[in-house]
Amino acid sequence: MLSVEEALSRILAEIRPLESVSLPLDQALGSVLAQDIVAHEDMPPFDNSAMDGFALLSQDSKPQAGQAPRLRVIGGVAAGYVAQTRVEAGTAMRIMTGAPVPAGADTVIQVELTNSDGPQSEWVEILQEVPPGNNIRPAGEDMRSGQTILTRGQEIGAWEIGILATLGYAQVQVVRRPRVAILGTGDEVVDIDAELQPGQIRNSNSYLLEAAVRQAGGIPQRLGVARDTAKSLREKFSQAVHADLILTSGGVSVGDFDLVKDIMHEQGAINFWRINMKPGKPVAFGKISGIPLLGLPGNPVSSAVTFELFGRPVVRKLQGHTRLQRQQIEVVVEQDIQERAMRRHYVRAHVTQRAGKFIARPTGNQGSNIMTSLLQANALLVIPEGGATFKAGEHIQAIMLNWPED
Repeated sequence: MLSVEEALSRILAEIRPLESVSLPLDQALGSVLAQDIVAHEDMPPFDNSAMDGFALLSQDSKPQAGQAPRLRVIGGVAAGYVAQTRVEAGTAMRIMTGAPVPAGADTVIQVELTNSDGPQSEWVEILQEVPPGNNIRPAGEDMRSGQTILTRGQEIGAWEIGILATLGYAQVQVVRRPRVAILGTGDEVVDIDAELQPGQIRNSNSYLLEAAVRQAGGIPQRLGVARDTAKSLREKFSQAVHADLILTSGGVSVGDFDLVKDIMHEQGAINFWRINMKPGKPVAFGKISGIPLLGLPGNPVSSAVTFELFGRPVVRKLQGHTRLQRQQIEVVVEQDIQERAMRRHYVRAHVTQRAGKFIARPTGNQGSNIMTSLLQANALLVIPEGGATFKAGEHIQAIMLNWPED
């Protein structure tokens, strides 16, 4: 059996980022940039006021014989307009936040530091001396023309959307989101709204994987359930011809009805089908008709954990990400953990921070069919191959499921 690291390495070696597409900016959230973003103009494009107040010459703010200087008000300028009058010595101009600084002025004093007869006053007293550049946001203070602001490979979040809009990018080149076909397998599997008959289970895995693919940035397509016949599997796989990745759950272990591996041999190639881990030993990877296929176990927890460790990195790499794996940290176990299995064990756990330490406790029964063990889990504790015992208070490695990739 392969180690987890070797399996992931072999999978990712077969995956290439998808081609770029042009998207309207309002559809680009969560996508990965396929181009560098360069400012084509200074931002802000002009010197503007950071305050409501008066634009003046800084030298005119100096007290005269101990008296506050009184200046003649020659008009006003609001955001979106340009003053037509030049500020000369002995004059001032009302100015609103964001308005271009009028020619001649080299400083702005906020209205709270002035005195006048009101909004229509023809004069203003300057109550405090202000230096040149006061309350002025200079052109190019934020971004300079020709400066690279965002780089290829960055994920577009809300703040990046704001930058792109500021720079006038109505369309943006991004890596195409991967289309991921999801297939359940097994005669015992029925859809989630079906009334269960003896021996049947609902197709929860497909819905779990659909949500996980969407969280990872992919576009999921549920194909339903393939029955335990080669004909049914072939028909379902024929519906995935436009997918960038195929995910199956079930059908990859050593049972008599496990046919996914056989179809992979028939229509493509199988790279491997077992990994030295629990939950999730029966994981298969290969290609069908040139499309990467990741066969996950049928047990719900095994399917969830193996997607997290292998499927999510694949979806992210297809989408152009370079940070593919969750962050791993050292935590302190709150209770004894004993594992005798020879396979590496990923224990679902809840991690909290207390007194500067990360404290972990398992989320109950760790059986691969116990879906409730996932509910409070925000980490996977890594128990190495060969088995180990960790006493309460000892340190262990944990993969943080709600932290961004490293």
